[in-house]
Amino acid sequence: MDYSIKPEGQTTSDNFSLSDNQNNVSSEPQSDWGELNFDDKQYIGKKGMKTPADLLKSYRELEKSYSAKISLPKDGDEKALTKFYSHLGMPDNTEQYEVKFNDADEPLKEAFKQVCFDNHILPKSAQALYDWFVTNRDEEMKQEETSWLENSSREAEAQINLWGGDADKNLELMKRGIRVFAEEGDDESVNALEKALGTKRMMNVFCRLGEAVSEDNPISFGAKSNPKEFDAVAYFDSLFKK
Repeated sequence: MDYSIKPEGQTTSDNFSLSDNQNNVSSEPQSDWGELNFDDKQYIGKKGMKTPADLLKSYRELEKSYSAKISLPKDGDEKALTKFYSHLGMPDNTEQYEVKFNDADEPLKEAFKQVCFDNHILPKSAQALYDWFVTNRDEEMKQEETSWLENSSREAEAQINLWGGDADKNLELMKRGIRVFAEEGDDESVNALEKALGTKRMMNVFCRLGEAVSEDNPISFGAKSNPKEFDAVAYFDSLFKK
């Protein structure tokens, strides 16, 4: 007798027309690794991990080991903070900083190392910090010098234009005034005064000083009337106030 239960109108042969998804079941079990590609599965296999549980166990052991070696200290815990920075390579004192300084910066060396130590700057970072400072300082000084020279040139040209026909004479008087102020070759003093007063004002000051000591006026020393009425102190004071 036939005890099989089939839907009405369906024969046994109809089962062979069912889709593969309905009728066929893969003989291979589904992978425990989900959608991992072949290379990933191969890599995990080489590590000796056969199931996701093995991978989770390995990760937890790694996390535990890492946390035991380095842990972030709490705020205000100086002892823990010191230990933490020690793990990173922080020295015990400033003598362990081997920062190479330019000769001109040697007086700042100890203070710089102390600041680095107080702020937990590692020795390697300290050298990089100093090198950055020097590079940017030198570049800034070059820019300032270039700007100063350009401005000085504009002021000198403007003053010569103001002198007009007297420009050649006044330039010569200015040179005489400079020779009175500074010894020959002492450009540093002249440059310092120029930066303090400005090029235009300095040209006028030295021009008047050169006129005052000119052999054309040896007696009056620059006075235009009675020499007895000439006040040298007031005269030189006026040079720098004009």
